[in-house]
Amino acid sequence: MNAFSKLHPITKGAFFLCAFVLTLSVNHPVLSALSLCFALLYIGVSSGRAFFASLRFCVPVVALVGLFNMLFAHYGMTPLFTVGNTDFTLEALCYGLNQGMVMAAVMLWFRALSYVQDSAETAYLLRFAPKLALLFSMVLGFLPRFHAKLGDIRDAQAGLRGGAKQDMKSRLKTALQNLSGLVTYALESSIVTADSMEARGFRQRAVSHARYRMTLRDVAYLILIFLCFAYILYAVMAGRMKFLFEPVIAYRSNDILTIIFFTALMALPSAVELWEVLLWKKSNAKI
Repeated sequence: MNAFSKLHPITKGAFFLCAFVLTLSVNHPVLSALSLCFALLYIGVSSGRAFFASLRFCVPVVALVGLFNMLFAHYGMTPLFTVGNTDFTLEALCYGLNQGMVMAAVMLWFRALSYVQDSAETAYLLRFAPKLALLFSMVLGFLPRFHAKLGDIRDAQAGLRGGAKQDMKSRLKTALQNLSGLVTYALESSIVTADSMEARGFRQRAVSHARYRMTLRDVAYLILIFLCFAYILYAVMAGRMKFLFEPVIAYRSNDILTIIFFTALMALPSAVELWEVLLWKKSNAKI
């Protein structure tokens, strides 16, 4: 368990909610890049092995979204090249790259959320809507759980084949068998989920007991999160962070204080992790 996951669920939920809202709503390449970089940094700090996999995921996503937007959206005044009567512009490419960074950053923050929040904490945060809590917790656990199960099914199939090579038809048949096994596992898991709903409080007149306690550290982080979020939101609504992608690329306004607050907010999980590592090394040095 990493250090950020030890915080109160409300503190973690407030951070990720602010990170998602700001990343999706602030259409500025500097802030989009900061969000993506700090999401990568946190994944690298909390789970070093996943950093390079996340990086290999991000680069194609950003590049493909940028190229797709340039190929199918024709606006802007700076043509990169022309095919027939169609201009492919720098503005369309840059806007697509920005949207690709936003998409990749949101996906990475969702991956980071799956590292620090379990289903019990999700049920605690959404205890006023138990059905929504169940749905959200299942979505968070779906990809890693089924991906791991698919790996087990593939290993079992490889063991049955004994390492023999397969032609295209045999590979397709094996893939369908793997999919069938995964679907069967999903259906069986749904029965277990249904049986566990009552035990987790998903019924009327259920008595729930919260095992989470808010500390002074949680309160301090909450204050920092909401102060940063409030100022960034105010600066964006006041027009202090404006970036134009059409008809030409141009900075209209660039508030340094907004960038500082945005950096402080997005760097919070990594800072908590690094501070915990520093304290651990300091305590070991004394011994």
